[in-house]
This record gives sequence, C-alpha cells and structure tokens, in this order.
Amino acid sequence: MPLSEEMIKDCGDRYSREHDRFQKMAEVVYQKCYDIVHKKLTVRATVQRRAKAPKSFVDKLRKDDHRQRYDSVDEVFNGISDLAGVRVATYLESDRQQVVEEIRKAFVGKEKEEPTIEAKDRNEQGLHYRATHCQVFLPDEDLTGINENLKGTTCEIQVCSLLAHVFNEVEHDLQYKPLSGELSEPEREFIDQLGLLTKAGDLTIKRLLAETEERFSHRTGEFDDVYDFVARMRKELAVGIDFSGNAGQLYDELVALNINSPETIRTTVCYGDKSLREVCAEEYQRLKDFDQNNKKDFLEDNSSDFLLAGVLRSKVDEILGRHPMGRGKGRPSRLAQIAKMYKEMTEQS
Repeated sequence: MPLSEEMIKDCGDRYSREHDRFQKMAEVVYQKCYDIVHKKLTVRATVQRRAKAPKSFVDKLRKDDHRQRYDSVDEVFNGISDLAGVRVATYLESDRQQVVEEIRKAFVGKEKEEPTIEAKDRNEQGLHYRATHCQVFLPDEDLTGINENLKGTTCEIQVCSLLAHVFNEVEHDLQYKPLSGELSEPEREFIDQLGLLTKAGDLTIKRLLAETEERFSHRTGEFDDVYDFVARMRKELAVGIDFSGNAGQLYDELVALNINSPETIRTTVCYGDKSLREVCAEEYQRLKDFDQNNKKDFLEDNSSDFLLAGVLRSKVDEILGRHPMGRGKGRPSRLAQIAKMYKEMTEQS
C-alpha cells in the first residue's frame, strides 16, 4: 500500500524529532572525512555536510516514485539513505579513488561489514555524471560518549571532483527536477557540452596544480601552507609523490613547534656532517625495525613519516608533552602514537 498523507505526516513528525541525531551524524562523518583529505592524504578538496531539511524530506516522500516505494514509516527510515550526507569534492579527479579507499578504511558498513561503495559514473553520449557513493556507519571506537546514540545511523558520502560536482548539480536541477515539462533538445545539447567541458577542465586543473607545486619548490623562507610544505620538502628530501601522506598533521605539529621552514627543519634535525635526508633515513629505518618487531604497523613507507622520524630524534619529548595520554585523555593521534613508539625505542636501546 502506498504511503498515505497521514503516514507521510507521521514520517515528518518522527524526522523532526530525530533531526538533531542526523545532524550530529553528518558532523562526525564530516570531521573524519576532513581529516582524511587534509591530514592523512593532504590533497586539495572541499568537504561539506548536511542533514536533510524536514520540509525537503516530506516533499520527497510526496513524489510518486517514493510514495509508491514504501508501505510504512519504518520502511521509509530503513530505505532512505541520505538523511545525513557528506560531500568530498577533490580538486583533482585523480584523487577521488584514494579518498574512497581511505573512507573504506575509516568506516564500516551495516553489521560491521565493509561500507557499500559504488562508482556511479555514466559515460554514454550525453551522460556525464561522475561520483562515487559510499554508504557508511561509524566503527565501534567512534560510538562512545556523546556519540553512543549514533549506533545504527547511516550516512551517505559522495566523492567527486569539484568540476564534476558543478556538472552533477546543474544536471540534477535541470534534468531530474524540471520546473516546467521536459527539456528541449538545445538544453540537452548544452548539458552535454557542459559535461565535456568539465572533463577537459579536470586536466587543466591537474596541469595548473603541477605548475604551482613546481613554483613552490623553488621558494625559500617560511612555508605558506601545508601544500607549500609538501612541495618544498618533497624536493629537499628527494622523495616521491607519496610524501603527502600524513603530511597535514606533521605540518601542524612543526608549526606549533615553530619549525616552519626548510632552514629550521635542517637546524632541528641535522647533526655533525649528516644531511637532512641521511638523518631521516637512519632514524626511519631504526623506527621501522622497532615497529615491525613490535607488530605495531604504524609507519607508512614513502610518506611524511620519513621526515617525522628525523624530527623525533630531537623533539620527541616536546611532541609528547603536547599530546598527553592516559585515562580520560581520549584516543591519541597517530602522530602521538608514533612519538610514543619512538620514545620506547630509545629507552630500550
């Protein structure tokens, strides 16, 4: 039996009562996604979140396809997956997949299985929608304290490039929510043209950012931001593109310690006649051996952990002092856990 007006009203009343829970879910998922792109991967991206507005929710249920799809209030809340939603829009289309892989690691699916992840790219003539949809639940470690009531609450994460997001919004508003009848043939042609332009624009942005990074790599003095830090230190240490991994948190830590330029990094890390790369290589290998022997698996090869190991040689106590651990202190950050491991290594040796 399709939804009656009375059932739709009951759905709206229930959603109004529970709206703050979906808002909180969107906020928690947003923060985890923000950390993924800006602290873990250090890629250029925007992250947005929202809980569906109560009026929008009711209007959706009044549409024929949704009215016919559900038979009860419970079916509605079990079936609609985007009451809490987060969007990650990367500057580069090529960054989309690695963001999705980190989302896969950071969240769980229903019954604690893997999240449901589906790339919904359409590549036929005139169809240019490009986005990956991830249906996620929070893992147990995130369901403590004030977040306990989020158990069983789901959130939809959409991952796409910035230009794909522009096209997706325009296409959805014009083609799937037409205000007055079907689109004309010229309108469809312009939508198709816009889709082709956004794909060409992705390549332009990729080249633009590559040129920006090359310019950054020749600068001197204090870092402007984390992207400047990655570009210059990648060249300084002669490492590959994976150096951006975990760089966001390391950059924040260095700035807090007033180590904010290649020169101050060299002064902090280097000793004797050893170069910055030599010290980092030695300390990273020591720490990696300790990591493997103790089966902690914290370190990631080729990432900014390489530089972190060198910094810890002289700054481990200061870093640990900035990140107190213990009962009631919350879960320590990954960087703090690595610093603690380094301290244990030095004490044992």
